[in-house]
Amino acid sequence: MLIELERLVFRARGDGATDSIPAALRALAPSTTAPDIVINLSGEEAVIPARRVLTPFFNGIPGEVGVLAALANNEDLLVELHDTTCPRGPWTARPASADRDVLAVTLDGTLSCAVLLILKALREERPPAASDTPRPRMTEPPGPPSSALIWASGRVASKAVSLLNIVARGGKMWGVGWRRDEGRSLLDTGQAVFKVLAADADSYLADPFPFSHRGQDFIFVEQFSYRKKRGCIAVARVSRDGTASEPRIVLEEPHHLSYPFVFERDGQIWMIPESGAARNVSLYRAVEFPDRWVREACLIDRVEAYDCTPLFRDGGCWFFVSPKRWGSTSWDVLDVYRAESLTGPWLHHAANPILIDASLSRPAGAFIEHGGQILRPVQNCSRGYGDAVTLCRIDALGLSEFAQTPVGVVRAAGFGCHTYNRRSGLEVIDMFGRVGRLGDVMASYEPLSSEVSATVQRQPAWSSSMPAGFV
Repeated sequence: MLIELERLVFRARGDGATDSIPAALRALAPSTTAPDIVINLSGEEAVIPARRVLTPFFNGIPGEVGVLAALANNEDLLVELHDTTCPRGPWTARPASADRDVLAVTLDGTLSCAVLLILKALREERPPAASDTPRPRMTEPPGPPSSALIWASGRVASKAVSLLNIVARGGKMWGVGWRRDEGRSLLDTGQAVFKVLAADADSYLADPFPFSHRGQDFIFVEQFSYRKKRGCIAVARVSRDGTASEPRIVLEEPHHLSYPFVFERDGQIWMIPESGAARNVSLYRAVEFPDRWVREACLIDRVEAYDCTPLFRDGGCWFFVSPKRWGSTSWDVLDVYRAESLTGPWLHHAANPILIDASLSRPAGAFIEHGGQILRPVQNCSRGYGDAVTLCRIDALGLSEFAQTPVGVVRAAGFGCHTYNRRSGLEVIDMFGRVGRLGDVMASYEPLSSEVSATVQRQPAWSSSMPAGFV
C-alpha cells in the first residue's frame, strides 16, 4: 500500500525493483541439474545443494524489509553478502539513498548496490571453503515495527511540508566560497573564513576548481541555470586586491555539465567536466584560455559516469569516477580506469567496482599532496548528498590493487559541503544551504584519530606491494 501511495503522489517511474516480476520470468522452469552457485534471497536455509551459497542481508535482516527497518530507525544502509567460500567475513556495501523519505527510491538504490556486490563476489577468485565454514544465522524477518509504521504514515505529509517551506522561505541552494593564503591551507590552520562568490538570481554555483595562468587566478565552477534546468561551466577572475568578478559562462552543451576539472599537461590546458547526462566522459582543450574550449576526445563512452578525477603518476594516467548503475545514486560506487596517455585507451581496474560505499566513493576534488602523502577528497553521502568532504590517504594503487584510509574531514559550518580544492594559494569549497545573502562562511578541517581511521577503513589493498615511485 505504501509503494502504491508513493507511485501516486511522487509519480514514481514504473521500472523499479518493487514492480511485479514479468510473467515470462515467473514461468521459467526450475533447473534439473545441481547449480554451482545459489543466491539465497529467501532468508531460509538453502534447500538446493550447491558448491557456493551467497546470502544477502539488509541491515542484519535477510530480506528487503531490513531497508524499511533501517529507514524507520534512522540507520545507515548496509548490505552484507555472506559467502560460504569466504570465511574471512561477509562482502559489504553501504548504499546511498537519493531520498530517504521515499521507500521505493531507497529500495531501488539499495538493491542496485546489492546486485553490484553479488557480481563483484562472483568475479573474485576464492579458495574452496572448509567444511566448517560458518553460515549466516538465519532469522525470521520481523513484523513491521511500530516505528516503521509511524515512519511510513508520516512521509507524504513531511514531503508536502518541505515543498511549502521552499515556496514560502526560498529553497536551499549551492554556493561557492574562496580564500587566498599563499602559505597555509585549511588543512594547516584547522579553520578559515571563505568569501562567498556572488551568483545571479537565476542560478546557483557549485563544484569550484581554482587555476592559475600567466600570473592570473581563476575559479571554474558549475553554474546551474534554473531557466535552462541544466548546468554550464563558468569562470570568475580573482584579483590580488581580494575581489572576484561575476562568473561568466565559457562552456555550454545541450546536456548538463558540472565539476570542471581543469589541468595543464603536455603544454596544453585541458578540462574534463562531468557529463553523466550524455553518458560519456569528454576531454576539452582550451583554444583561447579561459573563454574558448573545443571537445578534443571522448575518453569513456556509453557510461553514465560522474566527477571524473585524474591522477598522473609513474608516467601513466588514472581516472577515478562514480558510475550510475540502474537504480543506484552515483554517490556510492567508485570505479578506477588506467591508461598510458591522456587520450587512452582507458581500461577498467581489475577490482572494479573498487568501492560500494556512500561515505567514501564519489570524488570531491583534485588529489592533494600534503605532508608527504597523496590525499583523495571524497564526498560523504551516507545520509544525503553533499554532507561533508572526507580526505583519504592513498595507501596502494596498481593494476590490481587499491587501498585508502580516511584521515580528515572538511566541513562548512552549518552547511553541506561536497567539493574542496587548493592550487597556488587559492583555496575553494562549496556549501549547501540558504546561502543567497551570505558574505562569508567559516570552514573547518578536523583530522581523524588513528583509531577512527582504522575503524572506517573499508577497502583493503588488493596486494601488499606499492607501485614503484607512487608517492
